[in-house]
Formats: sequence, C-alpha cells, structure tokens
Amino acid sequence: MLYTDTFTMAVGFYMLIPLLALHFLENLSLTIAFVGFVTAVRSASQNGLMPLAGWVADRINYKTAIAVGVLIRAAGFAMLGTVDSAGWLVVASILTGLGGALFHPASYAAYSALAEGRDPLRVYSTREMVSNVGFIIGPMTGGLLAGFDFKWVSYSAAALFLIAFFVTVLGLPSGLSAQRSAPTSIRKVLSNKGFVRYCALAAGLWLLVSQLYLVVPVRAGEVLPGPLGVGIVYTAGAVLMVAIMLPLTGFASRRMSPRGILGVSAVALGSGVAVMGLWGTVAGLLVGAGLFTIGQILSQPVMNSVTADFASAGSIASHFGVFGLAQAVGSIVGNLAGGLLYTVAQGSGPVADLPWFLFLLWGGVMAAAFWTLGPRPSAQPGAETDGPVGSGA
Repeated sequence: MLYTDTFTMAVGFYMLIPLLALHFLENLSLTIAFVGFVTAVRSASQNGLMPLAGWVADRINYKTAIAVGVLIRAAGFAMLGTVDSAGWLVVASILTGLGGALFHPASYAAYSALAEGRDPLRVYSTREMVSNVGFIIGPMTGGLLAGFDFKWVSYSAAALFLIAFFVTVLGLPSGLSAQRSAPTSIRKVLSNKGFVRYCALAAGLWLLVSQLYLVVPVRAGEVLPGPLGVGIVYTAGAVLMVAIMLPLTGFASRRMSPRGILGVSAVALGSGVAVMGLWGTVAGLLVGAGLFTIGQILSQPVMNSVTADFASAGSIASHFGVFGLAQAVGSIVGNLAGGLLYTVAQGSGPVADLPWFLFLLWGGVMAAAFWTLGPRPSAQPGAETDGPVGSGA
C-alpha cells in the first residue's frame, strides 16, 4: 500500500509541477522572476515546516500525518491550474507545500517501520524505483493533458492525491509510529554537529537540484515545442533513472564513500545545467539533461541513506524533517537565483553566457566541499562523530 501511495503521488506530482513554470509564463504571462518566487514559496512552505512536521509525525500515527498531508496537497494542486491572480497562486503554493511537509517525513518513517526485519536498503531502493516509474508516466501524461487545457492537468494531479488519501486510510495499518521508548527532540537532532554540517552541504547541493523545476523546464520549452517537449525531456530522464539507477549506485558505492559520490553528483548537476544553457540545440538539451539526471541518480539514494544513518530509534521522521529544512534553504536560494540568472541569460553578448558558467562553478565548489567536509562513517559506534554510523551508501 505504501508503494502504491508513492507511485500515485509521484505521477500526480510530476504530471503538474514540471509544467507549472511554462503555464505561468505562457498562459498567465508572469515574469520568470515571479515564477521563481512562487516556486520558492512552495519549497519554503514544504521543507521549511518539515522539522516541526517530522517531530509531530514521530509522536502521532504516521498514517494520520500522511492522510492529512495528501488531502491538503490535493486542494493546493486543484488551485494551481485554475487561479490566475498572484495572491491566490501564493495561497495555492503554500497549501501544496504544507501538504508535502506533513506526508514526506511521515512516509519515509513509515517505510522504516515497515522495513523492520527486512533489508532496508532494498526497501528504499524499491521506493526510488517506484517513484521514478511515476516520474516516467507523469510528465508525458501532463504534457498530453496540457494540450487540451491546463486545468485538466491540475484537476488530474489533485485527483491522484485524493486516491492516495483513500489508499492511505484504507490500506495502511494504524500502528505505524515511532518507538515511544526513545523520544527525540528537535534540539537533540540539531545538537549533532556532523548532521548539521551535512545538512548545510545538502542545502548547497539542492541549489542545483532545484533547477529541475525552473531552468530545466523553461529551457526545454524553448528548445522543444511547448509542454509536450517538457514532458519528453522529463520522461527521458526518468527512463534513464529506472534503467541505470541500481547498477550505477551499486558501482559507485563499491568504489567511493558517500561524500565522494555526492561530490561527483554535484559536478554532474552543475555540468548538466551549463550544457543545457550553452549548447542551445536538441542534442545539447538531451546531453545536459542526461548529465543532470546522473547527478540526481547519484545524490538521491545516498542523501536519504545518510540521513537515516544519522537517526536513532524513534527519530527518523525528525531527522528527515530537519533535512527537509536544508532542502528548503537550497530550494529558495536556487529558485530565486535561478530566476534572476535566467533573466540575465536572455540578454545578448558575453554576459548572457555567464549564468551557465556560474552553475558549473557552483557544482565544482560543492564537489570540493563534499570531498573535504562531507559525512564520514564512525569507527566506533556510540562515540562522538562527524558522520553517521555505517557507510550510508
């Protein structure tokens, strides 16, 4: 049932979110700077509230947190494609983010609870695989629906989150909750200096990852024909994820530490955005999207695994909540900076190429930061450590 939840929400999310920037720009005639602002509001309301939402989820039933969250997101998604004023778009973005804040850490914690007695790495890997299948179906479906009217994209995405609500209520057991014997406060989570430093690095990496919802779809819409072109790019990336995620992450984990893998992913993400911007053809778009996707493949499972490794019993949702706050900071800066940089890139002359080199430079800076300051496994469990116990890979 939890895998069904993940698949349904992934299809609904990727059906709508990748096309939002194009809808705002072409249908509502908004500026890209405002699009970046609205995207930042959604990210801030979701990831910024995750520490509190994760703390709450560790103390109540995970099922309840997931159900309430998907219901709120359904309302937000229904609004995003049907309202046209700036104020209502901000309200819809806040609702969308609030719903995600409630169900995201609770969902990961529920996976952990259900994985007891099983191989947790296999459980999380299967979750990523299911999510990426939704990533394949969602953008293409959204692109086709957008050809009729964008409101059908919005309504369909909301309907899928309503389905997820009923799957959660009817299918998940009520006993999914944290271990009451080991309560953890947010203050205790934040007292782990190694985890806080890791979250700061993750925020820097997320500045690049957040371009998936701003620069990537806008650039795809310029090179290829409209919403369908965006769907093609996202679907191609998702197919690549499903095809090579397990062998690539397995190969990388056998040869590199988590900080090494995250460093390589930073280079791939920055290079992917730079290639998409500097090589303004279909071939450049696909090569850049491929590099960007490899960066996602390498970073996603390792970042989640390292976060779980930092957590003690009864605090998984709290740790994922604090990690979500780091993602919020990176997303806010990434979307605001991405909007401004893309505006500069629309000009003429040598200055127009500068934003793409800045993305490439930031990827190199983050790679160096991960290689030198990234998480390290503890040699002695229970000792004060700068990193999680275990490999995190």
